[in-house]
Amino acid sequence: MKTNQTSTRELQLVENHQINLIKWDNCINNAHNGSIYGFSWYLDIVCENWQAMIQNDYEAVMPVLTKKKAGISYALPSPFASQLGVFSTEIIDQEMVNTFIRKVDDNYPLFTVNLNKFNRVAPHLFRQHHQLTYEFDVIRDYDLIRENYSTRVQADLDKAAGEKITTVPGLTPKEFIRFITDKGVFTSRQLSKARLNKLRMIIAFVIKHGLGEILSAYTRENNLCASILFLKSNRKINLLFSAATREGYDKKALELIIDHYLQKYAGKNLTISFEHLAVPDKVNVCKGFGATEYHYTTVSNLKNPLFRRIFS
Repeated sequence: MKTNQTSTRELQLVENHQINLIKWDNCINNAHNGSIYGFSWYLDIVCENWQAMIQNDYEAVMPVLTKKKAGISYALPSPFASQLGVFSTEIIDQEMVNTFIRKVDDNYPLFTVNLNKFNRVAPHLFRQHHQLTYEFDVIRDYDLIRENYSTRVQADLDKAAGEKITTVPGLTPKEFIRFITDKGVFTSRQLSKARLNKLRMIIAFVIKHGLGEILSAYTRENNLCASILFLKSNRKINLLFSAATREGYDKKALELIIDHYLQKYAGKNLTISFEHLAVPDKVNVCKGFGATEYHYTTVSNLKNPLFRRIFS
């Protein structure tokens, strides 16, 4: 079997304006671990001056999200791109990932990067933390999927049905933003003004280009009580942001949305990521739907706790 022999001489740090965006996006599109998070248009939204580590003629790439503080350039992850790391059209082995990470360290005195689940890195390399998340393959028929729900999830869905909660597509980006910024709504992540603006731009782009959709839930009184933003690309659906009112939580509206979505895409060769599902006891809910847990790795050279607080 052919393996990748990657040396630091083959890798280049490329400034934003020097990146060949056509070749970049072709690599992400054709990579076996390609992700919507890795496309140039998405990176442009989450980090205006992102840079890139590129192997040879865009055979393997790694986006680097950069900032500058106190005159120091550093790399850090984005809450809207939880898994980046190395994307490749060829086999990704541990040595390839190690080489990319060392190259990041060579160029950024301070860095924290989130790899994707297909990236394996040497355990001794820098500071590492494993992030737990959940995915669901919807290749099976919906009846088989539903049969494997836990007793708890079945009861939650029965409760939502008994409360006459309904799911509806078509919430506009403006309505979604208005909903998630309401003081009485609980969200999967608190957003600063700058991050809220980035989310607004992501929603506008994905809805316009058919790369995402918003599914919402309403009470019997027709009050909006829960909503989820899904992104679709590379045979994968990412649950990017979710929110619910207290009533929505109590009446299991988010669980009903997930069930509706699994029913919609059942039998397709797709994987749904539950990473940003904003429900209490998320672990048992995800497992209850039949999702599989996996880990991805955060790698950082910020050993000093003070530095970690400042450069985050």
